[in-house]
Amino acid sequence: MIHLEENIQVSVLVAARNEEANIERCLQALYEQHYPTRQIEILIGDDQSTDQTARIIQEFIADKPQFRYILIEQEIAGLKAKANVLAQLAQQARGQYFLFCDADITVSSHWVTNILRHFTPKVGIVVGVTRMQSMGYFPDLQSLEWMFIMGGVRMLSLFRIPVTGLGNNMAVTAKAYRQVGGYESIGFSIVEDYSLFITIVRKGYRFVQAFEKGILARSEPVLSYTELMKQRKRWTVGAMKLPWPLRLFSFITALLLPALVVMAFWIPEQSLSIAVYHYFHLTFAAGLTVVMLRQWDLLKVVPLFWFYIMGNFTSMLINYYLPSPMVWKDRQFLQAN
Repeated sequence: MIHLEENIQVSVLVAARNEEANIERCLQALYEQHYPTRQIEILIGDDQSTDQTARIIQEFIADKPQFRYILIEQEIAGLKAKANVLAQLAQQARGQYFLFCDADITVSSHWVTNILRHFTPKVGIVVGVTRMQSMGYFPDLQSLEWMFIMGGVRMLSLFRIPVTGLGNNMAVTAKAYRQVGGYESIGFSIVEDYSLFITIVRKGYRFVQAFEKGILARSEPVLSYTELMKQRKRWTVGAMKLPWPLRLFSFITALLLPALVVMAFWIPEQSLSIAVYHYFHLTFAAGLTVVMLRQWDLLKVVPLFWFYIMGNFTSMLINYYLPSPMVWKDRQFLQAN
């Protein structure tokens, strides 16, 4: 007789902290995976939630042996927050593949299967793509932004240029994870997904940026611009770790809008020509992103996307350098991380 633990192929690792509003939808989506129950385990690490997250998880998984609830009570190897949770989950994971999914994420019923088919003997990490739940124009613009950026990352990946991971929709082989020493060896970072991604790539493993509808996950949107800037401050920390050509490109993009405004006072016709040229090219690329991922509901925000993303890039750069604390899941972190 084959014991369940001897047949595990996939371990899904979910870090959760104060996710009472979202966690059940996430667990339901993972429960509905079209993948053999005896070959999958879903480990949920509760990062000392102070709401009803623990109760909701335990009630949901009570009759589902493929799920395990793990309360994370201590920090190991100097790790904090999500990196600490994932490190401890990985220590208990028994699968040949580790799939990462945030507690506010929902995935399609073939998510596991679609990710696994991208692995070959030389591939150590696969990164998916994410959008927001549709709740109005602001969340839809966030969706298009995520998809657009990951489309650019996908293009660079075709030339084997590594950019970043995506911690809410990513998978690694257990072999690659353990060979780099896991998060315990990588150390704490506020952008733990980028740190794991780049460490595995530098170890010599190939990576795949999977840009397709079958792997697309849905996240809960940020509903205010203040909260969006808090989220993007953490993202910018990761962007500042990129190779210098990509950092330079990010700076140029962030400074383009204010440069056009300044130019408008001196050479208005040239400023307008550059803005129009840039608008149509970026809008076309955004529309192409929607078509490639078949997210037709986002077509309505494509004409507005240039104004949103150009303003966002400038705001993110300013916000990064402001002496404000970095807040993540009700905790404050040093910007250097």
